[in-house]
Amino acid sequence: MLAALTGLLLGCWHVVSGPDHLAAITPLATASDSERTGARVGLAWGLGHAGGVWLVGLVLLAFGSLIPLELVGVWTERIVGVAIVGVGVWGLWQVHRPDHGHDHVAHSVHGRSALGIGLVHGIAGSSHLYGVLPALALTSSARVSYLAGFGLGSIVAMGAFAGLLALIVGRLPGSREVVRRWALLGASIVAIAVGGAWIALGGG
Repeated sequence: MLAALTGLLLGCWHVVSGPDHLAAITPLATASDSERTGARVGLAWGLGHAGGVWLVGLVLLAFGSLIPLELVGVWTERIVGVAIVGVGVWGLWQVHRPDHGHDHVAHSVHGRSALGIGLVHGIAGSSHLYGVLPALALTSSARVSYLAGFGLGSIVAMGAFAGLLALIVGRLPGSREVVRRWALLGASIVAIAVGGAWIALGGG
């Protein structure tokens, strides 16, 4: 139970403290037309991230001593950066669409996109490698509990963040469509900037 709770708290903190995570989900959540849809997008991202983390965790538990984490980190950060820039470009494209984010098909696409981006972060992001490393020092049952808690924490935290963001944007004064377009434009520009920085920093 202690291992699961520790993993849950660290998973929540890992997600909300990562500018790459927030930059990746913000355009998708901003394009949502309600806090409920935003929360679903966040949960989808968190689920993808958790799946990637669990996969990486299993690999680390099995082959941790054979993996050069520093070398892996350089290339994984570049991959994450490219993915974030891609989300930002997608957001800019959505700004020019008259019906962006306001139909069932678009909501489904947003959810799948969030799931895919979360999976990329979960597999390729190097920062969470160090988040799951404590599991190596635990017993077998505690390792499973810790990794399960870590993944669950990322799902809950990103769902809450995306839902709150969509709620705030939805409550801003002015035309709902205009507000969302400006919010999406700003979020997309920030995503491209953060993604570019991630690529540059990942390169050393």
